[in-house]
Amino acid sequence: MPSTAPNQNPQYNHFINTPDSAVEDMIDGLLLMYPSSLTKIESQNVIIRKDLPKHKKVFLLSGGGSGHEPSHAGWIGDGMLDGAICGGMFASPSVKQILSAIRAVTSVSEKSSNDGGGCLLIVKNYTGDRLNFGMACEMANAEGRSCRMVVVADDCAVPRDKGISGARGVCGTMLVHKAAGAAAMNGSTLDEVVNVAERVAKRMGSLGVSIGSVCLPGQLAGRSASENEEELCMELGIGIHGEAGIEKSVWLSANDIADKVVSTIADFGYGMGTSSERLKKGDRIALILNNLGATSNFEMAILAKEFVNIVEDKLECVVDRFYVGPFMTSFNMHGISLSILCLDANGEILKYLDAPTTAPAWVKSDNSASQSNRSTNALESLPDSHEDNENDGSSASALSAAAEDTISSDLTNGAIRAACKAILEAESQLTQWDLIVGDGDCGITMKRGATEVLERLDNGSLSKSNAVKLCLDLAEAVSQSMGGTSGILFELFFRKMAAIFIEQCGRGSPVDFGLAFKAGVDAVMFYGGAQAGYRTMLDALIPAADAFDNGIKAAAAAASAGADSTANMEVALAGRSNYLGEDQLRGTPDPGAKAVSIILCAIADEVACASS
Repeated sequence: MPSTAPNQNPQYNHFINTPDSAVEDMIDGLLLMYPSSLTKIESQNVIIRKDLPKHKKVFLLSGGGSGHEPSHAGWIGDGMLDGAICGGMFASPSVKQILSAIRAVTSVSEKSSNDGGGCLLIVKNYTGDRLNFGMACEMANAEGRSCRMVVVADDCAVPRDKGISGARGVCGTMLVHKAAGAAAMNGSTLDEVVNVAERVAKRMGSLGVSIGSVCLPGQLAGRSASENEEELCMELGIGIHGEAGIEKSVWLSANDIADKVVSTIADFGYGMGTSSERLKKGDRIALILNNLGATSNFEMAILAKEFVNIVEDKLECVVDRFYVGPFMTSFNMHGISLSILCLDANGEILKYLDAPTTAPAWVKSDNSASQSNRSTNALESLPDSHEDNENDGSSASALSAAAEDTISSDLTNGAIRAACKAILEAESQLTQWDLIVGDGDCGITMKRGATEVLERLDNGSLSKSNAVKLCLDLAEAVSQSMGGTSGILFELFFRKMAAIFIEQCGRGSPVDFGLAFKAGVDAVMFYGGAQAGYRTMLDALIPAADAFDNGIKAAAAAASAGADSTANMEVALAGRSNYLGEDQLRGTPDPGAKAVSIILCAIADEVACASS
């Protein structure tokens, strides 16, 4: 007999074996449910089509944390995805998992985005997903594969001027899968499929609402209301991971909820960045009414009626397609989300939505404007996907060899040691700043990276004369030691620099550190989502990149000025500081930006000393 009463043991709240094995058990079950169409990559939580097309086509991959089923494995099939990468419960999949999926559907001979092959990653706008998928994308391209990434940010829960944190990717991503998948099945090139995906992503908005929190395997209960919120049972703008919404309210009727959700999406508009367009009278739209996990079919039917009525009567839009069901759940949350896609005038998006697909979770819409009424099987697995096979990067390896003796070994050794020493000396100050405006781990994170780099420098595992190998070695060092968002941003930076050096060596050109530095900064911006003025390390990196043509001394000075300027920024638009108020931010610089300036200033001093 268990020593804990059933209602006090979180394991008894779900039909599982153990919380630790839940994701793997779920994947094994899916393979038994669809034995003729799905398989997995051995030793990876990656599900792939069993019947991958032999002809050249653009392959689509997506994924994210588990717990959102049927997303993402439910969208695998002809006309949609070719594979899904499954992270832990509500946790981003690893770079290793994502790269194994890319390798499974591409070859190193695919070098052009216009030859009918390649791979598109469709990613929801969460920092972990953007960074890990972005890293895998860059690593695949460095191997000679053709890979692109599109980020979906359809959430309307937070005002546009709040920065990148609020623009989450939610259920509208399903329609990006569908349109891009149909385009790929029709033989479109990678560039063309990317254009379709981006066009759909820019034309929609979504919003969730719940009357109950999510409770994951291993949890006794979900997020509970405080005493003064007990009557506020509904939450507008709830995230698919149970993130707090933008407004709590007392119980509202289905009609009132529909009106509030539709009005919020319409007021938010659609588009990317800070600009938006508004729905107009007569616009033809597609609607998704998504069950977040625990809403009954009875309730869904009532809500379906109310949403269509509100959209047609209040917005005076035409509902061309209406998809209702559990598409991107929040495990067992009692809630729903609505997505509105504004269809294009020429009917191209509608053609893609209506194209056939064998994806098991897709529900063909029975609604159109012309209507007035509204057994055990052995598991299969793919080969090892050439994991850790150095031959996959043979072209890159040859070009890397051409970069030998492109930099001074003595200067490199001195500059790296100076930078690492400066970071170790600044650890306590970085920690102090981060305790005020972050989570307090910046100093120790940077210390781990500096210590690892110094150890590799001492044991000879860090290249000092080859620009390509140096950047790749630095990327590996920070990847293995730092962890967190800072670690993967630095890794992305160094890997992008290596890719630029490879291109330069391939053309027989001398290595250009300024150009490579700028490309690394651009990669951090694209995959991380932040920009200048967001109060991040980019406030030091971007000025440094702009000044790099005038030498490392000018770049270091620009980085230092940029880092210092963050102390006067009273609003943070990215990172953990995004959740703090003006009073908490005022007067304290961003520790990530200061770390960048400390590194560059130390390198500049070493270069000046060596030149004198």
